[in-house]
Amino acid sequence: MSPHLHRSLPAALALLLLTPACAPDQARGADPPGGDSSPPINSSSPPADPGGADSADSGPPGACPAAPEEGWGSPVGMGASELHSCAIRGSGEVLCWGANDEGALGNGGATGCPQPTPVLGLDDAVQVVAGRYHTCALRADGSVACWGMGGRLGDGTDRQSAIPVPVRGLSGVSALAAGDRHTCALLASGEVRCWGENPDGQLGDGSTEQRLSPVPVSDLSDAVQLAVSQAHSCALRADGSAVCWGSNTYGQLGDGSTERRVRPVPVAGLSELQQIAPGHYHTCALSGTDGSVQCWGRNDQGQLGDGSTEQRSTPAPVTGLDGALQLAIAHHSCARLPGSVACWGKGDSGELGDGGTENRSEPVQVVGLGAVDDLIPGGHHSCARLGGGAVCWGDNEWGQLGDGTYADRSTPVPVLGMAPQ
Repeated sequence: MSPHLHRSLPAALALLLLTPACAPDQARGADPPGGDSSPPINSSSPPADPGGADSADSGPPGACPAAPEEGWGSPVGMGASELHSCAIRGSGEVLCWGANDEGALGNGGATGCPQPTPVLGLDDAVQVVAGRYHTCALRADGSVACWGMGGRLGDGTDRQSAIPVPVRGLSGVSALAAGDRHTCALLASGEVRCWGENPDGQLGDGSTEQRLSPVPVSDLSDAVQLAVSQAHSCALRADGSAVCWGSNTYGQLGDGSTERRVRPVPVAGLSELQQIAPGHYHTCALSGTDGSVQCWGRNDQGQLGDGSTEQRSTPAPVTGLDGALQLAIAHHSCARLPGSVACWGKGDSGELGDGGTENRSEPVQVVGLGAVDDLIPGGHHSCARLGGGAVCWGDNEWGQLGDGTYADRSTPVPVLGMAPQ
């Protein structure tokens, strides 16, 4: 299908430490080798009233508030993971919603919320990124704060925190990227620092040791863009080439092998790139010359978009897609186009946004979306900023779409208090 169909429709806070989560059930099935071995989130039933007319913004820590009558205002940035999503207000405050058992929402509590709830003690964020059980924000002064599951916060400890804590020894940061169990920071110098769990070498420091505070990525001093995912990490270099490191079970590093790499290795055959975007066990890259897209790695659900389900350890073109402006890659794949959004791959939770729940091995258009300002990958869901607001679609088991429900959505729905104008 042509991707160019135009279907636009109209202070100081005390450190709060959480106790470990209770024994939960398995979320979304077991990961293949190299997957996340962390305890799944608590499967207790959602609150009967997640935040209605009686909910108060000034409630106790962890309360699920109603949106202000005037709404939350236009989000200026967003981040998402498999289990929760976040947005930055124009004031620099951060809002998060979805699962919260490890304190990933940063509201001082441990109860999930299917609509935006303010992060405590943070009013100068310029970027927010979300991992599976943790969240981090880049602050206006170039420092970083994280909250959620211990061992992933970069504060030199393995303690959980339900409110933001400073990442140790990190300054001069220009961008962040979060994977399931680790986070990386791009410095203004072009160097990269990573921290968190490291079983597959995703920190890129030449080891597989967990790091409780940031460590340098080996042999990388000219990065201009950074993106990480489930268990691998990638960076775009100043010359337009790309490098990746970490898990390579399905060839997702793009070096022609399936060998794990604990230091960066070049992606084969690519140059003049505009963006590198790793997903769950696959990776895609956007050309800086014609907007074409190539993907590689796992492909059992058509997530490479080449019309097949054949695994690839080197890049292959996505069928019928050119002129792309941005990629958003998770378990599925999406691209922002000049007047639309297209997605492909896994679709059983409605994450392709085409109104159905089928997998697609070639791009399909997201229903009801025209031009958008930004595209944000979750795990089994996606979000977009447009028209001064935000919409999300796909899996909503933990309230990560932010529409006040726990129902999956196969087409975009507005985040409560952030409806596009």
